[in-house]
Amino acid sequence: MGTLAWLPALIGAAVSVGLVKSSLLGFLFLLPLGVVAYCFNAKTAWFAALLAVLGNFAFSLPAIGVDVLCLAALIAIFTWITSPPERAPAFFRMPVVYRFMAGSVLATLVFALVLYSMREDQELFSIFRQQAEALASLYAASAGADVVQRSLTEQYMTADTILKTLGAVALRGGMLVSWVLLFFVSRQISLVITWMVRRILQRSSPLKRPDGSLVSFHLRPECIWALSFSLLAILAGLRLKLTPLEIAGWNVLVLCIILYLTQGGGIVLFFLTRALIPPGMRFVLNLVIFVVILSPGINAVFLVVLVLLGIAENWVPFRAPKTNGSPPTPEV
Repeated sequence: MGTLAWLPALIGAAVSVGLVKSSLLGFLFLLPLGVVAYCFNAKTAWFAALLAVLGNFAFSLPAIGVDVLCLAALIAIFTWITSPPERAPAFFRMPVVYRFMAGSVLATLVFALVLYSMREDQELFSIFRQQAEALASLYAASAGADVVQRSLTEQYMTADTILKTLGAVALRGGMLVSWVLLFFVSRQISLVITWMVRRILQRSSPLKRPDGSLVSFHLRPECIWALSFSLLAILAGLRLKLTPLEIAGWNVLVLCIILYLTQGGGIVLFFLTRALIPPGMRFVLNLVIFVVILSPGINAVFLVVLVLLGIAENWVPFRAPKTNGSPPTPEV
């Protein structure tokens, strides 16, 4: 591997390790690896990931904990999402949306194992409890001068209640959504940084776009059965008091909702790209969509509509190609 290949990998890995060791910007540790993946080839991306893993191991010596192993797994998963192996079997080179989902499921399992292995760590539990107590105090302060509301808030919004609720939500799809958002945001920001760097350097080669397109993404029709069986699993788990079955059903349901949400977004983008919209109006539409997504209440309705659009495409061909003229008469 020449200097032009290992030097960017070394820089990306060093920045990633530095972000991990920082206190405020640790959640950005995947961005340098994403930039390396989109600026260079898969071999350079995987070399940067290997250097980042070795760097985290070196800074954790002589005692390498499960948190470092979790970081190594997240780095490998994100590198697979952004730059899959070129000569790997077809399963590892699946479309980027499916890599997102599979990587998020793997990250959820890894993080669940980490939490299970540290279940008796009193220091970690005290950190969670401090955050829960701060959140409970914030809820109590938001009640204002209303004595009744303040009393109810202090009675029901306790640290134990918050920890129990957050734990239940995390097991029922909350962790999965968190990893999807982390990988998605890291990937999108990496693309923006790569585009800015190329504009600054005025490189003539175009930006390496991720494989696949959201406009042409179609979920397999069989996935509607997974959605239906997940609802049945949740109801059966609640009825029969089988918590593992209920938790599994919730995670499959969340996974299906994310996939159908993606398909609904592809439908919207399909119609926007086919419409003859001027660049200025297209910018305004993108800005409106961005504001709608960030607006509480409205964004929930917008996301539900996208999910319903994705589900409805199982029966209504929204993105079917247009046919010119009348269809030919079938032969008798």
